[in-house]
Amino acid sequence: MRIDQMKQIIKIAECGSINKAAREMHTSQSNISQSIQGLEDEIGQAIFQRTGKGVELTKFGEEFLNYAQATYDQYQMTCEFCKNYDKEPPVRFSVSSQYIRFASLLFIDIYKKYASRDSEFSFLECSFLDVLKNVISHHAEIGLVVMLQNTRKATINLAKSRGLIYHPILVCPPSITIGKQNPLFYSEKQELTLDMLEGYPMVVFRDTHFNFPSEFLQITANIRSDRIFVSDAFTLNEFQINTDAFFVGAYSKVYEKLTPHANYRTFKLRDKRLNLEMGWVRSSSRPLSDLGKEYIKMIEDSLKHL
Repeated sequence: MRIDQMKQIIKIAECGSINKAAREMHTSQSNISQSIQGLEDEIGQAIFQRTGKGVELTKFGEEFLNYAQATYDQYQMTCEFCKNYDKEPPVRFSVSSQYIRFASLLFIDIYKKYASRDSEFSFLECSFLDVLKNVISHHAEIGLVVMLQNTRKATINLAKSRGLIYHPILVCPPSITIGKQNPLFYSEKQELTLDMLEGYPMVVFRDTHFNFPSEFLQITANIRSDRIFVSDAFTLNEFQINTDAFFVGAYSKVYEKLTPHANYRTFKLRDKRLNLEMGWVRSSSRPLSDLGKEYIKMIEDSLKHL
């Protein structure tokens, strides 16, 4: 198994065609076909299967691609390190996260602290499974996840089965975020109960298979409220600004110090059935950077004494 074969697999998967991949890599189709066939013979598994439009990954190939991408990215990072060893290293930091509003606020804080002309920061907000994929492929150094206590074991096992190391941070209460269209926005209270939310629509992310909203839907089944399902943060925020809808997330003391947007307000939700565990994952082959350690400490500090 060679690095050039990893690169070929990534390019073929990207192009969906061996012929197109060969043209972009300035080689012949037969050379790539023979190289991939040799790799498949070596590992005893088919990576691609032919279709009417070209080739597509097998089920094994989809998983293999994640590791191939991570291996090739690590190789490129090593080459970059050797090339720039005597130069001032650029500041690079990347996080992938489920929709956790305070995590993005803290990420902005750490960016402001270390930003320079040579810095590269990325915050990738996505579903639970995509968070894992981003860490496996080294597109993110840290992956932030949230889970209910009764789904904890299955969630952690899913991360471990993909070669990731899980670190719990803290059990934290849920939060309710609303906009100015909701009368509760002007409440003097710092905490809300489920009864107080009756009649208001709830915005829910579609990523519910490994996240707490699915459990929240069961707990709130007898509360009369519309359900609005969205797949991105922008649409969620627009609903909160323009309607009286609310969103359930993880709570942090960050919300007591600053408001993420003048049109939003975040309350602590008082309900013991919905205690959440927040944690993070990293690749077992990639040690945590100093910047990563500092960011995790910022999150831990923001969750203490809740």
